[in-house]
Amino acid sequence: MSTPLILVNELCTLIEHATQDILLETKNGAFRAPVIIPGFFDEEDSGAGKPSLAEEIERSVPFVIVRFLSGEEQAQSGSATIKIIAMTYAKQGQSWRDTMNILERIRQAIFRSRPLARQFNLQMPVKYEMPEDKPWPYFMAWMTTQWEIARPLLTEMEEGMYGEYE
Repeated sequence: MSTPLILVNELCTLIEHATQDILLETKNGAFRAPVIIPGFFDEEDSGAGKPSLAEEIERSVPFVIVRFLSGEEQAQSGSATIKIIAMTYAKQGQSWRDTMNILERIRQAIFRSRPLARQFNLQMPVKYEMPEDKPWPYFMAWMTTQWEIARPLLTEMEEGMYGEYE
């Protein structure tokens, strides 16, 4: 079965493998691979001992978010639009290059793995964007992808399958 949630999970797995050897600076001076986040940061209210959303974002940099944006059904198939957002940190140097390096690794991994998980076909065009305003020392860029998602096969409905209708 092909669903947008499965697509997001498959992309997260692919991206984790593609970026695991890219070591990037964190705010505390350590180096590590980007954290891969499906969808959104945890947006629940911060409770006792739980960091705020801003603190969680700051602590997670560098990261890649894989976010479902929209879906559409057409006559023969469906599609899903997925945004892949990369953010890096660097007090010195050109961290924008790190951000673009992450997106390039992801792009290459996606193109080598088509169709993704043998069920999701990448549609063209793939779009990249980096905002002109950069809140130094953080840098962000994103890639917008569109995927064909197969429709479930029609099955013959059995009597009483969904209860009795009057």
